[in-house]
Amino acid sequence: MIYEELLNAFNEELKDIHLRISSPLEEANLVIALCTLSLVKFQKAVEKHGFQNTDKEISFFKSVKVIPMQYLICYTELRSCELNMPKGGKLLQIQFLETLEKKINKFLNKHKEFMVYLELKHTLLDKYYYTRKYLNKIQSIKTYPYFKDPKFNTSHDTLLARIHGFELFSKYIIQRKFKIEHTINNFIEKKLVWSGSYAGFIEFVYGCQAMGYFNDGNAETSKIVKILGDFLGVESGNSSRTYNEIKARKGSRIKFFEETGQKLLRKMEDEDGIDS
Repeated sequence: MIYEELLNAFNEELKDIHLRISSPLEEANLVIALCTLSLVKFQKAVEKHGFQNTDKEISFFKSVKVIPMQYLICYTELRSCELNMPKGGKLLQIQFLETLEKKINKFLNKHKEFMVYLELKHTLLDKYYYTRKYLNKIQSIKTYPYFKDPKFNTSHDTLLARIHGFELFSKYIIQRKFKIEHTINNFIEKKLVWSGSYAGFIEFVYGCQAMGYFNDGNAETSKIVKILGDFLGVESGNSSRTYNEIKARKGSRIKFFEETGQKLLRKMEDEDGIDS
């Protein structure tokens, strides 16, 4: 059948792109172009040939059209991710990816009922979800685009593609985070490890946060402790309790900064003495 031939051709070209291209951005651009072209071919074929029966129509919108659609969605998100990835450091990149993960989870949770229907492989509502007859009769699903071509869309085919596309994109995010974290871990092991006390580390974090040095003072202290702690290999502890203990000190409450400042001044004085 014409739809199976078109799908096989799409899969072969997609496989070829995966094998030839290593750059995420270049791959995304090529896949997006391939998906767009393939969907145009599918649309023309549907307008020309239609479907023999309802089962064939359901099969097309549920299992055929969804393939290029899900890759179009995945690689559109992937391209946006790569173009907007922070250039300021690995930790900011991880924060950025975690924000995307939260958005994906929020979307998937919003459509949990439909996802349960998919996971349990139910088919009772397929004629409502995957035939064009009910496109404008089911009002509960509001997905982009708001206007759909009644000859090439059903009430749920785009939602199905978005779910699969975001699941694919989520796997990419996990792999991307792993590579970044692996780079950070290697850097920590070979280059930089916090060798001071945990209390000194907490005082350092709270002090810098009080100065507004992290995200202009808008970052959560607990998140700063987690990110810097992971980066510097600091053993985990109770940061809030440690901070309260620092506040309750009988002597200097900023021991870390006072000792650090004194040692830095002594270093400068020693160096000035050597140079004179």
